[in-house]
Amino acid sequence: MSQKDYKQLEDFLIDDTFQKYCSGEDKNCILYWQQYCLNHPEQAEMILKAKRLYQILVGNRKSIHEQMERLKTDLQSTPIESAPIRQITWQKWGAIAAVFVALVGGGLWYYSRPMNDIARQTITNVGQVYQTKKGEKKTFELIDGSTVTLNSASKLELSSDFNGELRLVRLVGEGYFQVAKNREKPFMVQASDFDIKVLGTTFNVKSYPEEPTAEAVLVEGSIEMKSKGQRENSVVIKPNQKITIFKNQAELAVNASKGNKSTLSKLPIKEIAIENIPVVESNTTEIPDIAWKENRLEIVDQDFESLRRTLERWYDVDIQLQSEELKRYRFTATFSKENITQVLSALQKVEPFKFELYGKKITISEK
Repeated sequence: MSQKDYKQLEDFLIDDTFQKYCSGEDKNCILYWQQYCLNHPEQAEMILKAKRLYQILVGNRKSIHEQMERLKTDLQSTPIESAPIRQITWQKWGAIAAVFVALVGGGLWYYSRPMNDIARQTITNVGQVYQTKKGEKKTFELIDGSTVTLNSASKLELSSDFNGELRLVRLVGEGYFQVAKNREKPFMVQASDFDIKVLGTTFNVKSYPEEPTAEAVLVEGSIEMKSKGQRENSVVIKPNQKITIFKNQAELAVNASKGNKSTLSKLPIKEIAIENIPVVESNTTEIPDIAWKENRLEIVDQDFESLRRTLERWYDVDIQLQSEELKRYRFTATFSKENITQVLSALQKVEPFKFELYGKKITISEK
């Protein structure tokens, strides 16, 4: 691969190595584009936007190149937006791409009836509460026979009438659900950015308040999801598919006021992206998003700022990054039994940095 100096979003999106970098399916491509990002820091924002647009477009089974050409044709043929494609703002790109994927999702997106039953249901009285601390993971069996494994710093609240007419729960954090089948009593999971309705299935939900995204991964069965906010949509996803909701600017501002930091620039609207997860011989333990359940920390092209929050929950520590440049460092790695010192020492071999430990507080600075 030769170093290329791309200037426009579509330059990145039509490059097959960039597509593999975004999907995480080729380690050589990941390493190449990580180096490209280091060599072109001035393009960091555009690369981030290209990655996010890729995730939106990947919901279509057609190639990215075909989708880009279709987008160009649609935009140029629309009277109101007749300007050349390179003059279109990213906000319009995001909105148009989201609509485009929703309409021609090639079978990946299924917009169904409004989930009015979920919209009307809220937990007014909390019954049983299950909770984990930082650095802790626990599995709980619910009274209906379902099981849920909670990741670090997570909480699951059951409605006081759980297993009556409905099985309604509220999740803050991350949980792996194995829902007992009962068609007469739908199982509903409420999170800050979406609601999920199931009858009997296995799935993972990640919805931490301080994170810029919320995610759900379906392992088996089917789930119907409704996003919350001004652009509410109802979708059904298939096994081995992952849905990601990018939170809007207002939510990030609220989190920032509570002391949670984020360096990602966000659109004024929510975006929803869906992608297929490659699984070897249906081995779900190989899915990176649920590796935590097997006590494996899977890092796939993750920036240091995002990784910092993960490590804080995983090891119950407080990490401070001393510069903006450090936040842009990116890593791909797998850990299982390593302690925090061993993890940071291994990451030092990928990017140069120094760290100091003071009990549970860790300070990381440039080398």
